[in-house]
Amino acid sequence: MMPKPTLTERRSPWVVFTSPADPWLASETAALVQRNGLVLRLDGREMRDAASAFRTFARELSFVGYFGHNWMALVDCLQDWHGPGQGNQDLAILIDHADNLLEADFLGMLVSVFVDAAFKSSLRLDADGDLDEWRQPIAQHFVLLLDHTAPAAFTETTARGMDVAVALSEGRLLATLTDWPGSDPGSAPAPWTAGPLAFADDEILSGRVMQGIKLFRDHLRCSIHEAMGIFQSRYASAQRTPGRLHRESRRIWQGLLFLKRLVAVG
Repeated sequence: MMPKPTLTERRSPWVVFTSPADPWLASETAALVQRNGLVLRLDGREMRDAASAFRTFARELSFVGYFGHNWMALVDCLQDWHGPGQGNQDLAILIDHADNLLEADFLGMLVSVFVDAAFKSSLRLDADGDLDEWRQPIAQHFVLLLDHTAPAAFTETTARGMDVAVALSEGRLLATLTDWPGSDPGSAPAPWTAGPLAFADDEILSGRVMQGIKLFRDHLRCSIHEAMGIFQSRYASAQRTPGRLHRESRRIWQGLLFLKRLVAVG
């Protein structure tokens, strides 16, 4: 059973992709504020590349002046964040208008940073992975808000993040950490998937569209609509890799479009 995402508890999933209209978001942010937690908002449209993402976080979260503008520095500043309340308040970081991040080559790394920082904040681990006895643990979560893109479309890219596992639940894409003792994929019977979604590549490359979609649906326990979106993302990834697709590619694309129309009519 997939645990419902939270913004008030110190547990996974640490990252959620969802719609701004999701009732869960309004409920959880209200509960967080009621508990004296903080909700901070960033604009995903400003994150055009890694450098601009670093600048956005540094400005909006008031990072220290010696912030190194690299991924390791971002992990350190997020998990050791000193904002209002000296960093002892539970924190939700919302990224509005995050649709454009679907095409960002740094998305997997960004989500990897998020799950790492959030997990360390929940236990108050320092940069070396040791317990920080001087600071209290906090709940830290990240929510990417999508105006017009289905969360499932981000599954393929997000799953490529280092030490990231993903799952689809109730129309949301969830992400957690894979490699720490006691992290959710190792301790709960949830349908988490880590790494590139290569288990359906034979079906994709040979043009077996329906079989590939069924594999995604069964493996990720998602809807057929979500499975079709993931199939399309994985197919697009294969297209960008030299030598992955052959002359079947046009037939694959036509078959996928036909299935989408068929499902829409049904």
